[in-house]
Amino acid sequence: MPFIGSINEKLRKYFATHAGILDGRKCYIGCSGNFSIEQILTQRAPGAELYSNDVSLYSCTVGNALMGRKMRLRVVNEELLWLQEYLDRGMAEAVVAELLAMELLKYEKRATPYANRMWDASLCSWEKMFEKSVIRIQKALGCIKIIDYSAVDVFDYYPRPDGVSIGFLPTYAGGYEKLFKRLEESIEWDKPAYEMLTAERREETVRRMTQGDYILYDDRFRDDLEMVARMEMFGKKAVYIYSNLLFPKGLIRRKLNERVPDYKLLMPDDEIPDGAEVALREVDQPTIDHYRAMFLSKRIQPGSGGPCYVASAGGKVFGFVIFQTYSKKGGERSSIYILSDFVVNSTQYDRLAKLLLMVTLCGEMRDELEFKRLDRLSSTYTTAFTDKPVSMKYRGIYELAKRGKDKAGKPFLNYRGDFNDMSFKEVVAAWKRKYKQ
Repeated sequence: MPFIGSINEKLRKYFATHAGILDGRKCYIGCSGNFSIEQILTQRAPGAELYSNDVSLYSCTVGNALMGRKMRLRVVNEELLWLQEYLDRGMAEAVVAELLAMELLKYEKRATPYANRMWDASLCSWEKMFEKSVIRIQKALGCIKIIDYSAVDVFDYYPRPDGVSIGFLPTYAGGYEKLFKRLEESIEWDKPAYEMLTAERREETVRRMTQGDYILYDDRFRDDLEMVARMEMFGKKAVYIYSNLLFPKGLIRRKLNERVPDYKLLMPDDEIPDGAEVALREVDQPTIDHYRAMFLSKRIQPGSGGPCYVASAGGKVFGFVIFQTYSKKGGERSSIYILSDFVVNSTQYDRLAKLLLMVTLCGEMRDELEFKRLDRLSSTYTTAFTDKPVSMKYRGIYELAKRGKDKAGKPFLNYRGDFNDMSFKEVVAAWKRKYKQ
């Protein structure tokens, strides 16, 4: 079990390649999080003096473990009182106990049969997981060497004119608080005082941080600082590295793993014949990635899921859909989630997308998915990221289930549809009657 954190693999590799720039320097790392930067610098810049900082319970536990200092940790969650024994065994053991507890607390409400099973399974395997994880954490801690760890507000941590200021600051207020909320409610400790890093405080922190030598990791494009690298990955926001040090310029992109199939596509001026039947073909991720690059809006960050299907009518492929088991999204066990759905370009049909959506709710689609999952299904969910009151694409096919904002403040609409008993052929006929024009 590794430490948790948000610095992606590509970014870590870039930093590790050029970490020698910091050898012999004092490095002041704010918002240490999972100590990824410290791990890299210990190995790649052994002459650097590392000073770490963070205010979360998890990071403070790791930081104090690295310094050989004890912390006051007292379990106050009545259902987790048994956890106290593991916290008291030592600081490395406390790190493991917190990691496992965070995973366990995801299923604390036991609101679904799936959550019930996961809660019970986690408790049954706790001792075995704890013993194995302690060995791994002790090894990981041994690979990190820091001079000091401080739990002060990152706003007050900078500037550090005698060294290099390094940080990946929280990108929205309350993000880390939400991540560690239940853990920190379950364990009483000497929590340091700090203020929420609002947009204004964040910008002031960046200003303080960049008064001397600095390395800033950010998921926002900035034209006021020198960019040295940009990392782009499917399904995730781009990450930028800004610095006034002599880092080589870098642009890192994920290479599209695609397979080019020999399918006939519905051309823009093709018509779907009357009486045509829909046929589904399950395809792998590289195949769906090929079509996704062709037809999905470049503004949409794609993710990976499965099973994936191409849909054809009259022998020509017109649509593509990627499902994902809805339990991964926190929904009902009897539901499945549409991660992505898109169609070919058509000059004949303005509402070709609605044909694909109707296909996703028909009886034959449900039968196919139930066979794949070996479980009963009753409904499908999907999400449209928009600030509009409704999504015209889903209106009339799916029902609006929820309107809200994600953790970054991006507005979304959740849509829900119940499976029906229509056949593929009946779906085409119904679509033509209602949406052909």
